[in-house]
Amino acid sequence: MPSRRPFRPLARACTTLLVLVGAVAIAAPHVSAAPPPASSTTWLCRPGQADDPCGGRSGAPVDCFYVYPTVSLQQSSNANLDASPELRAVAGLQAAPFGANCNVWAPVYRQSTLRTLFTGTGPERSAASHLAYEDVEHAWDDYLAHHNNGRGVVLIGHSQGTFMLRALIRNRIDGKPIQSQLVSALLIGGNVLVRKGERVGGDFSFVPACTGPVQTGCVIAYSAYSKTPPPDTAFGLAPQSPGTSTQANLPSGPEYEVLCTNPGSLRDNTNSPIRGILAGREVDEFRAQCTGGDGPHVLMVDGPGAGLLPAIPRENWGLHQIDINLAQRDLVDLVRAQSAAYAR
Repeated sequence: MPSRRPFRPLARACTTLLVLVGAVAIAAPHVSAAPPPASSTTWLCRPGQADDPCGGRSGAPVDCFYVYPTVSLQQSSNANLDASPELRAVAGLQAAPFGANCNVWAPVYRQSTLRTLFTGTGPERSAASHLAYEDVEHAWDDYLAHHNNGRGVVLIGHSQGTFMLRALIRNRIDGKPIQSQLVSALLIGGNVLVRKGERVGGDFSFVPACTGPVQTGCVIAYSAYSKTPPPDTAFGLAPQSPGTSTQANLPSGPEYEVLCTNPGSLRDNTNSPIRGILAGREVDEFRAQCTGGDGPHVLMVDGPGAGLLPAIPRENWGLHQIDINLAQRDLVDLVRAQSAAYAR
């Protein structure tokens, strides 16, 4: 059980959390990208796997399929298929706590690297994103064919991982028979779209936003900020034209808005406590509420010290690096409640 600490050391804990992945990534050797195996997947996490960064636990009635965010500092457009230290670090921080309620599967995929994200040309980013998505879809098919055995599945993604899962749900799950096995989808930090004023009808035609803790087959999505997002905000506003890295023809235009679901108050979206885990420490100091209207739709976080939480890599990204961690205990509890409801 993570330890509880007063707020005073929280800023230091956040700094530790934010630099851990970068530090191990810098130490990781660069190897050029290689094609994926024809009929198998390199699993970062899988139940029963030795030295599994997600805990390797098995026996839960449902699975979690986790796709990690952009962490690779390799200098190629796409990362290779090594289960490298930076992947292990972020999986331990983001996915491992969910292992208490689900069997965690996490494929290694040739993600678009940080270099491509920040300095790549539009065509380079688009090509890198499509290659990354091919790996995720391949892993999903492999998982369903050889490992799922009819169990319910929680999809968990953050940042690039969420963009991959938005496309995967749109391509392979939404409105298809496999949707009946979707326990929920935690699509954090990735601008999930719905039709304005609706809970569905943007990225997905049949998978709605979650409005209660025992609702299944639904989506939880948000991007966290502690200060009002600037005009050039990276999250919270629907794109008005197709981007350079859209898989599955993800929508854009004025008829859409970004979905924000408050993990502390799914139905009413009141200003409610959220419970997180930052650098192994349980955190209870913060409250959150989704914004609405014509501005950015984001999860505004307040409470003692919220203004000191670091905005990395830029102010307009808000609290992107710790999106999941800020409400991680709430999200873990939601997975437990949804899994129990699905089993019933």
